Amino acid sequence: MCLWRNSTYELDTFAPSVLHPIAMIEIPIHLLASYIVIFKTPPTMTSVKWMMVFMHFCSAFLDLFLSALSTQYYLVPVFGGYMRGILTDLGVSSIIQGHMFIVSICVAGVSILGFFESRYNAIVKRNRGSIFKTKGRLLYIVLHYTYAFCFTLPLLFYPLDQEEGRRFVKEALPCVPHSIIDHPDFYLFIDKPYILAIYYGMTATVFEIEAIYYFTRTALYLSSNKAKSQRTYKLQVQFFIALTFQIMIPLCVLILPIVYLITAFITKHFDQIANNIALNFLALHGLTSSTVMLIVHKPYREAVINIFRLRYICNRKPAISVSEQSIMAVSSVVVIQRVSRVSHRI
Repeated sequence: MCLWRNSTYELDTFAPSVLHPIAMIEIPIHLLASYIVIFKTPPTMTSVKWMMVFMHFCSAFLDLFLSALSTQYYLVPVFGGYMRGILTDLGVSSIIQGHMFIVSICVAGVSILGFFESRYNAIVKRNRGSIFKTKGRLLYIVLHYTYAFCFTLPLLFYPLDQEEGRRFVKEALPCVPHSIIDHPDFYLFIDKPYILAIYYGMTATVFEIEAIYYFTRTALYLSSNKAKSQRTYKLQVQFFIALTFQIMIPLCVLILPIVYLITAFITKHFDQIANNIALNFLALHGLTSSTVMLIVHKPYREAVINIFRLRYICNRKPAISVSEQSIMAVSSVVVIQRVSRVSHRI
């Protein structure tokens, strides 16, 4: 099915008009979240501090990559399109940006999986040592991140003939204006997109099964109340619940558009408005993650409140000092008048 409505929401100008202003909102929120995690993490959360920093960095980079560095414009269900962002202005090719796009999503997913794996090892297996001291865990993490960075490399080494690729896209999507397909930066990554969709779908499924396993085992352990003490048990439960909200809410923002895009690849359904909306939603993952993280974790929430409370007090100080000066000035005038009257009588 090929649907084209001749709407401005289908053009390559739609995403930049939405995502570039969003990037201006994301930057201060990501910076605030980074400051809070690095400098305001309490001692009880020290063991997860730098893993949270890394997970936050991956989410923030994905946001800024999609909203500013490489705004995506793909004609799903064909795996082809071009980008409009800072990297394009700097001369970075579409195929490199496409590789970075997929890798950014995959690395963000692996960082989330790594966090669940870390909680499982710390709580269930009670292995609280550094990951660098455990060869098995270190190998497990290295293999996952290596796969995340390398599993799209075949697209770089076996490029298609782009003239034939453009003809293929025009035949597959006859409703799309040829001016879009003939754009100088348009690039078709693969002529059999359903293979890529199945490949990505299998990768996402494996990561999801692993995350569900770690989450379920940790949740069952905590529900059995096997912690060393009630205080430890309470802290672990509170943090695990907060962490679940921190990951699951933004994950829905990431999963829903990915499910739509994979479904569109498999069913060969084309709707460019839906494509643009799905790609725009991907750029909200990090913003949602940072916001939820600052809200659900009590130490971070209190740190943010204290920052804004201190700023409010500082902004109020000039007004208070001016009023105090006014009162002192009036009092001085009254005192001087009374003194002059007394001296006049004398």
